[in-house]
Amino acid sequence: MFHRIKLFGVVILLILLTVVMSYPLIFRSNSVIPGSFSTDEPYAVLWDHWRVKYSLINFQSLSFTNLIAYPFGINLNSTQTGIIWNLWQLVNLLLAVVFGVPLSYNLQIIINFFLCAFIVYLLVFYLTGNRMSAVFSGIVFGFCPYQFVRSWQHLGATYNQWLALTFLALFSLKEKPNRKTGIFLLISFILLFSFDYYLAYFTLIGLAFFLLYVFLNYWKIKLKRENFSLIKADIVYLRRVFFTLILTFILLLPQHYSLIKKWLTPSSLAPSAWNPYLRPFEDLFSQSAKPLSYFLPPIFHPLLGKITEAFLGSPLYGESVTEHTLYLGWIPLILAFVAIKRQRRRRKEINKIGTVPFGDSPYFREDFYIGFFILLAIVAWFFSQPPWWQFGPLRIYLPSFFMYKLLPMFRAYCRFGIVIMLAVAVLAGFGLKFILERFKSNKAKIAITALACSLVLFEFWNWPPYKVIDVSKVPAVYYWLKEQPTDTIIAEYPLDADSPNEMYKFYQTKHEKKIINGTLPGTSAHEFAQTIIQLSSSKTAKILKSMGVRYVLVHHDVYLATGLSLDNEELARIPQNLGLKFIRSFSPQECPQKDIMCTQATGPIDVYEVIAKPLGLVEKNR
Repeated sequence: MFHRIKLFGVVILLILLTVVMSYPLIFRSNSVIPGSFSTDEPYAVLWDHWRVKYSLINFQSLSFTNLIAYPFGINLNSTQTGIIWNLWQLVNLLLAVVFGVPLSYNLQIIINFFLCAFIVYLLVFYLTGNRMSAVFSGIVFGFCPYQFVRSWQHLGATYNQWLALTFLALFSLKEKPNRKTGIFLLISFILLFSFDYYLAYFTLIGLAFFLLYVFLNYWKIKLKRENFSLIKADIVYLRRVFFTLILTFILLLPQHYSLIKKWLTPSSLAPSAWNPYLRPFEDLFSQSAKPLSYFLPPIFHPLLGKITEAFLGSPLYGESVTEHTLYLGWIPLILAFVAIKRQRRRRKEINKIGTVPFGDSPYFREDFYIGFFILLAIVAWFFSQPPWWQFGPLRIYLPSFFMYKLLPMFRAYCRFGIVIMLAVAVLAGFGLKFILERFKSNKAKIAITALACSLVLFEFWNWPPYKVIDVSKVPAVYYWLKEQPTDTIIAEYPLDADSPNEMYKFYQTKHEKKIINGTLPGTSAHEFAQTIIQLSSSKTAKILKSMGVRYVLVHHDVYLATGLSLDNEELARIPQNLGLKFIRSFSPQECPQKDIMCTQATGPIDVYEVIAKPLGLVEKNR
């Protein structure tokens, strides 16, 4: 009962820290989403949450939709869109139906913050038996800068708790090989492979090195005749892990079939950001870790961020706030160093013991796990590097170069930083444990732990200003559009003919009318979109009419943002198109709060009705 009370206290503490560190997200989850800089990727996820619910209510397919790219539509399980995650889609569906948008989005972010901290707490408590150091490690991993920048752009990349859960399951199976731990590992694998394939990829690399580490560690002791049973136990363990992986693969085969098929089939599409199975090789250089990425505080830190601003965009730090915010924290690094130093001393003691079987001495267990997480940090660091280091004529090839040949779908190898973060968090937990062992007084231990946690939270602090985007309102034109007949088709210009404009899709969640926008490169809809880019052309108006488009929305600010004279001239010629009838103009709007970005802000938006005679029917192509 006493242990349950302590666990309940830890849960409450981590919930409170989640509330504080993500403030004011929890208190405004119906009106804001996490966000700190200009990016449109969260809007695509919000649209998909809305689309899933809308399709279900209207008895439409969940794998195909013509809500965008009308009349062609989009196959959501095609080469261009990638995998449909069955379990994740079920989560999205349930949350969207019950809570709506954006609360369904925010709930996942909030829960993932808590679970990242709580599961690492469980992992470190399992390894150290020290609740205080486990709380510290949970805070380090759960509220690290990597987790925050991902919450501001990539929802799938916030599910990092499954990384820690998988290792906890692996360790549990190794120490207590039974049906319960086997089922635990199976569930961990299913969760790991059901949300984000980057995370699954990282964990598989870590798993491979863990199994190698299991066989090679203490090899001198294992080769002694009286310890052959240790080698046999390792083989049995490997067999169980392998069997669990195969079973997971079978259970999730319907989900990953398209991925495997596309991976084995040569792609006719060129490498691009819109080809989920073949990324540009050059991206491996821009999206790899840089020398200072792990050591400089996050640029969004209200006090320390100015230190990093001077390095942003340089070869020493990197140019992407999202990809290169990999800060590990100096307090965790110092404590991790304490653990490494202690492990080196213990290793000497183990070498003296020599003949004691693994597990009979606490030295072995402690040394085993510290050694593994040191290895994991080193391996992940090498994997996070660019394809090669160039020293004059000397070129040293690194893991990402070879892995790209095998898996060209991965390009952002700097994301291995979360694996390093896990390793550092666990090692720091060991380090804090070793420090706390020097004190007999519980008050002193609590004070030291509280100080360490406070310093880490300061290192990882991220507000003010608040890191949220107000999505409660959209430009006034879309409320007007919502009142139009349900079968109204619209087109937004400038046309997103190069890549989907996710804001156009997000606005659809408010007006609920089909749009011709949102086409994906490599599709028939995208090829067709290239023929109707110029709205001032009379032919374009005729084609739009044949597509069923009734209204065209013209965004002045998007045309003028390029600064190109061609775009300015195009904007000036649009009113002269006799196939378009001017309806009204909506005035510019600003965000209600100056320090918080919003989806309401916009420049002037003109509305035209398409009155041209149709050029001819546009063939639907699914």
